[in-house]
Amino acid sequence: MDLDKALKGRRSIRSYLDKRVPEELIRQIIEAATFAPSAKNAQQWRFTVLTGNAKKELTDLFRRELELVCERIGRENMGSSFASCGIMEEAPVVIMVWNAGKMGWETEIHSVAAAIQNMLLKAYDLGLGTLWIGDILYALKALKQHFGKPWKLTAAVAVGWPARIPEPRPRKSVDEVTEFLS
Repeated sequence: MDLDKALKGRRSIRSYLDKRVPEELIRQIIEAATFAPSAKNAQQWRFTVLTGNAKKELTDLFRRELELVCERIGRENMGSSFASCGIMEEAPVVIMVWNAGKMGWETEIHSVAAAIQNMLLKAYDLGLGTLWIGDILYALKALKQHFGKPWKLTAAVAVGWPARIPEPRPRKSVDEVTEFLS
């Protein structure tokens, strides 16, 4: 696929078909992630792929935790978290993305973010849809305990066959976002 087509055509997908995603395609998506640049070539990204019952356990836990947080801070302060949970429930695959960086550098998160971007673009190239979900951080403590990983939970990525592809969203021009100095 042409790079410009991928960059401009990829969308955040929030509705998925009830159709299995073959493991081989998930492996290709994760392999693409491993080719992202990383600080000092640390390759600190790690992935947990959830389907079936494992995904249901995750989303049930996430929904329970969201309800607890909601009681403390109010639903109006929960942003899109409940919608994100619903999307994770609908998507056939959820990939938890971790930062296993041991150096404690702030730049380690940049490397993991680059890996996620590679995943999104590869999935699009394969005809799949994805959604990068940061709302999992509302339940960070419970999710870390559930998985028992020593790493920093960074994001979740929902993956599946798109049920609907949204129209492109407006983008700011280069002139609106750039300052050229000489």
